[in-house]
Amino acid sequence: MCQCHVHSSCQGCRQVVGRRRFLQGFGAAAAMTVGGLASLAGAAADDKAGNIRVAAVFLANIKIREIWPYPGFDTKGRQSEILARLKKGCPEVEFVPVTIENKNDIQKAVAMQGEVEGYLVYVMTLDWSLGQAIVDISRLGKPLVVADEFLGGCGTFLTRYAGLRSRKVPAVGVSSTRLDDLVAVARQFAFVRKPGTTPASFARRCSEVYRKTFLAPRAMECAEDQMSLTDIGECIKRFRQSRFLIVGRGRGGQEQDFLGAKGRYVDFSELQALYEKVDYDEAAEQAGRWRQQADKVMEPELEAIHKAAAVYLATLELLKKYGTDSVTMNCLGGFSSGRLPAYPCLGFMQILNDGGQGVCEAMPDDTLSMLMARILTGRPGYVSDPALDTSKNHIVYSHCVATTRVFGPEGKSNSFRIRTLHNRDPRGACVQSFLPGGYMTTSFRTSFGQKKMVIHQAKAVSNLDSEYGCRTKLVAEVRGDIGKLFEKWDSFGWHRVTVYGDVKEPLVEFGKALGLEIIEET
Repeated sequence: MCQCHVHSSCQGCRQVVGRRRFLQGFGAAAAMTVGGLASLAGAAADDKAGNIRVAAVFLANIKIREIWPYPGFDTKGRQSEILARLKKGCPEVEFVPVTIENKNDIQKAVAMQGEVEGYLVYVMTLDWSLGQAIVDISRLGKPLVVADEFLGGCGTFLTRYAGLRSRKVPAVGVSSTRLDDLVAVARQFAFVRKPGTTPASFARRCSEVYRKTFLAPRAMECAEDQMSLTDIGECIKRFRQSRFLIVGRGRGGQEQDFLGAKGRYVDFSELQALYEKVDYDEAAEQAGRWRQQADKVMEPELEAIHKAAAVYLATLELLKKYGTDSVTMNCLGGFSSGRLPAYPCLGFMQILNDGGQGVCEAMPDDTLSMLMARILTGRPGYVSDPALDTSKNHIVYSHCVATTRVFGPEGKSNSFRIRTLHNRDPRGACVQSFLPGGYMTTSFRTSFGQKKMVIHQAKAVSNLDSEYGCRTKLVAEVRGDIGKLFEKWDSFGWHRVTVYGDVKEPLVEFGKALGLEIIEET
């Protein structure tokens, strides 16, 4: 069991039935629930001697800095736990483990195709390059299950599995904190030798079984949330007049048009020059204010907070120079290469709280989505790396940059801590923001290259205080069908932008006025 208690320890029952009952009930096997699962003993023996062999492929590279669930995660221990549960819950299936730690290992899994009758791919850690294993295995034409470690491999899982769906590759995805749900799906491998079984029929069977484990959607009563929305015509006007900076990516000095809004590329050297002119005493005062406002300062070194304050002050000067209040920055790449003196996360929190925009990872689409939310509602957006938990109908929006004033600069502030980032580097500092629960939220993302917008809603219910993933983790209950999110995620990558408020309809209207195709995710 993982130390952060993300995973459930509940146990599904195992009801043993006789051969006669098995034969009578085979036609209904796909509808078996976790609470009433029948043993599949003897299913394979009718056609071929011996247990069915399935490759259990674990994508588990822990040797990279920007890692999820967290640096030093015990991949071997977790793999042993999963295999033990599969062995116990699927006695008719022999799971043959293979661990993929780098791209060169992918061929090991592909080479097993002649020795196994199906594949279970478990995405354990965040390594985008290993997602190719899912693609390569999907081309083998074998029964396929793809699962993820919650707040571990979810980015690769969501984008790659949705990619399979968009290409109509027969497979089933499992994203749940309850291992029994994965076991229930994996039991269906025992049927792969039955006459007429195909990868497509296997995927349908697995999907039916998996959906039986979902928590049923409930009526949502949300806290009252009054706001004044900007007229759509005015929204379009302000959007097309907007300017923002993209620091540390692209060619410095160039501008790009995004449906009227202008993004200007800026070299790190410009920010560095301003950083060198920052008054150290002023930076120390700003750092002191953050430390005083925080509930607690945890891992970061004091120097990291002071440098973050200096980067913040330099960023304000950069914004002033170009006459804008919005910036997105290649934070991870800039710091790791030495071109950025400190992570900008704390400064971005302050900019968001004060009514501007600080957006990580030099992402124009995130920035423009946040701009739409801010123009419409007067509230800051929250960019996140989401993870799904079907056992609770939850989506967790996780990131290391967050506001503490979700209702706008004049709204109430929520509590926060100062932490290291997800990479646990003591030279870095960010905010762990405990965002308010009880309110309806709207999450979306635009792709201005594709001229599309995806959108869904969820009720904020709590914050997950866990070592898994990034520091701020807003837990929300999905409005609609969480299963559909699997199919839609591939459209624009992993990120989503969340804004507090029941503003799906006006955001859709805003998007359509910009000429965007709207895709409702649930």
